[in-house]
Amino acid sequence: MPDKAGLIIKMTNLKSSAELKAIAKERSLEKYGTLISADLIVIIIQLILSAIVTVSSSGSIVQYVINEVIVLIVSILLGVLVSGKTFLYMNLIYSQNVTISDLFFGFKIFPEKAVKVQSLFVLVDFVIGLPATYLLYLSQHNSSPNLFLGTILALFIELIVNIYVRLTYSQAFYLLHDFQDRSAKELLSTSRRIMKGNRFKLLYLNVSFIPIMLLGVITLFIPLLWINVYRNATLAAFYQDLIMQYANNTVEH
Repeated sequence: MPDKAGLIIKMTNLKSSAELKAIAKERSLEKYGTLISADLIVIIIQLILSAIVTVSSSGSIVQYVINEVIVLIVSILLGVLVSGKTFLYMNLIYSQNVTISDLFFGFKIFPEKAVKVQSLFVLVDFVIGLPATYLLYLSQHNSSPNLFLGTILALFIELIVNIYVRLTYSQAFYLLHDFQDRSAKELLSTSRRIMKGNRFKLLYLNVSFIPIMLLGVITLFIPLLWINVYRNATLAAFYQDLIMQYANNTVEH
């Protein structure tokens, strides 16, 4: 697929959210057991790692800093698991065989690229969150209204920046499996390119799941297992549609 750095393509034939969700539902039929089991494994691994690396908050500042560094490193390394989960859902949407072992495919194929891609999300989240973290710390000893407003503003900025970054580079892990010859930098650059003009569509797609997620929360959380599969499959369908449209438009130009 041609991929020119200066090429900007506006795609107008992308499937609607309803169409993407219909594809996700159809592909997930009779595979919910495998998909839910895979998601549970990811959750359990994350919980175990979180418990292992978390140092008591009652410790010294040195312990706190050490804990933060360890958490950052572990979060970055989890990119390998994110890569495997992405591969699993790509197989689902591409109508390939889906197994729980797909989760660990990221350990086999370019784990270093997965870690580099993940490091962008983790480090941006950490750096942009520093002002809010500092202000929250100060607010424990100072109830100043200005400090409170500053904290709210810092949290708002953190949210906006994180949303923008995650939308812009959201396709990098998918691209990793479709274009294995590209470097992590090229994968991120390609994601930024194909998401130009499509960030709002992906944001809307994610937001559209909020009502059923809230329903899952008030019904003892168990439905969230199915909802999470539904959402992940829909996001993979979004990528498939996006990359096909990008390929077609690139060839035409």
